[in-house]
Amino acid sequence: MKKDVKRLLDELRLLGPAGLQRAAEAWRANSGGEDKLRSTAGKREEDDAEWREAEEGIFLLAGGESWLAASQVDRESAVAAAQDALLAVMERGTLSRADYQRLAGPMAESLPWLLSGEAEDRY
Repeated sequence: MKKDVKRLLDELRLLGPAGLQRAAEAWRANSGGEDKLRSTAGKREEDDAEWREAEEGIFLLAGGESWLAASQVDRESAVAAAQDALLAVMERGTLSRADYQRLAGPMAESLPWLLSGEAEDRY
């Protein structure tokens, strides 16, 4: 598994309800217009075992205690934000900078390294 994918999954595991809520609210506020981007990029991932494994990891995390403490609406939006961030991380080399930022931006509200490009966290 790619280093950034592993890091994303590890840090999603550590998010508490407040972090999930920030990402969920940002995703709901900014998710419009990315459907075409998601479907185009997502088609490349359909046959990718790493994608399926990482996406399964997101769904397993969403069943965890801290994720279940969030409201269902926030949890569903946070899962969507996590999936978008996963897609952005996995397709970073093929996405334009603007597309990467649109996909990773909502989850970057809680995991700023997604947009910073820095090796170390800023929080």
